[in-house]
Amino acid sequence: MTGPQLNFAAILLATALLSACGGSSGSSAGNGANNPNNKLQPKNPVDWASIPSEYNPSQENIVFQTVGFEKLNVDAFGFNDDVEIIYSPSVAAGNGYVRLFKVWKESVSWGSLRPRPNGKTLGINGEGTYACSINIRNGQITALKGGCYVKMQIYLPADGTELEVYSVNQLISKRFFPMDTATFIKQFDDATWDEDKWAVIENYLASYQGMTKVPALTAKQLGTVVGDFIHAEDKYKALTRLHTFISDRQNLNAMIEDKFSYFERPEAKRIVGL
Repeated sequence: MTGPQLNFAAILLATALLSACGGSSGSSAGNGANNPNNKLQPKNPVDWASIPSEYNPSQENIVFQTVGFEKLNVDAFGFNDDVEIIYSPSVAAGNGYVRLFKVWKESVSWGSLRPRPNGKTLGINGEGTYACSINIRNGQITALKGGCYVKMQIYLPADGTELEVYSVNQLISKRFFPMDTATFIKQFDDATWDEDKWAVIENYLASYQGMTKVPALTAKQLGTVVGDFIHAEDKYKALTRLHTFISDRQNLNAMIEDKFSYFERPEAKRIVGL
């Protein structure tokens, strides 16, 4: 994106699912660990009320149920430019819906969204074919070919909904559930660069802020983390951040002997109090 100009061209062809997760009154929510006022800011949003008829503006609702789920992840072919959560008194308990705002010109191929449960997570994912080329300047569409999503609203009940909402795997609601250790280790293993690994560590710890629970790691899991860093300073830093949450501290010495070099071990043992 250059200045206010947005050039978005997407052609997604899929025969299988892509990976995930009229107005109503209500209140909006944002993202952050426990900061509902930290809103997900739109990226060059379209002024929906001023879209001319030549772009065929329309809306579509995808209805879902929330009972039994802790997380909702919406991935509409990667669209994440203008996503909003609305907690509305008109939505019945245990229900919700995604409202898609769509435009098209010349031809249209925007696939479909389908709710897909996966354990405690409900994914609403794009499937089929989505082809979109759109230019937006100062809220106005200046060029359009194909069918495009330009806005998304996620409607949930106004009261009593403890459901974490993600847009393309990014948390955009208040956090209700801390990250479990298995997810932390998987995300850490999947991270390629050190800065990404540190982001996973900090997100894991931040997910417990304001919670009654605390992180729980084994010495072996901690060894997986520190052993993935090359530089001693990174190993020491990870050890400092995580060792207090080790449940089997009697195994720390063996882990240090395995994951730290001969010259690194004295400092590592000092950090954990051995």
